[in-house]
Amino acid sequence: MRWVLCASIVALAATPAWAQTAGEKAAATQCGSHDPAQAVIGCTQIIQTQHQTKPILAFAFNDRAWAYHQLGKDDDALRDANMALLLAPNSAAVIETRAEIYEKLGKHDQAVADYRAALKIDPKMTQASDGLKRLGATP
Repeated sequence: MRWVLCASIVALAATPAWAQTAGEKAAATQCGSHDPAQAVIGCTQIIQTQHQTKPILAFAFNDRAWAYHQLGKDDDALRDANMALLLAPNSAAVIETRAEIYEKLGKHDQAVADYRAALKIDPKMTQASDGLKRLGATP
């Protein structure tokens, strides 16, 4: 699912409606980086850019949450995942990101609840199904 989010943010960078400057396009590409440190920098630039749409901000917060998670900064990751959920409460991808963070933090009940919520929205989401299996829970 991460590659879908990264691809989405990079694709949005090509859209003149929001990424009109070279700096905005570079930030979008950086936000979608496989290098979590670079992703944090790029996503932060997007988040700090004025007049972003809710969907763009949701993707940026979610991608930064995942990057923080990869860096072992799960408190920061959880904060950003919660912000992404405020912006996109019905996004299975965002809910699943938070579930993985909860899982790593040992908050298994919250992780199970989020994995199940993600599956309600997207029943074919393998990441959520796999998470439930890892935790020994049923969908």
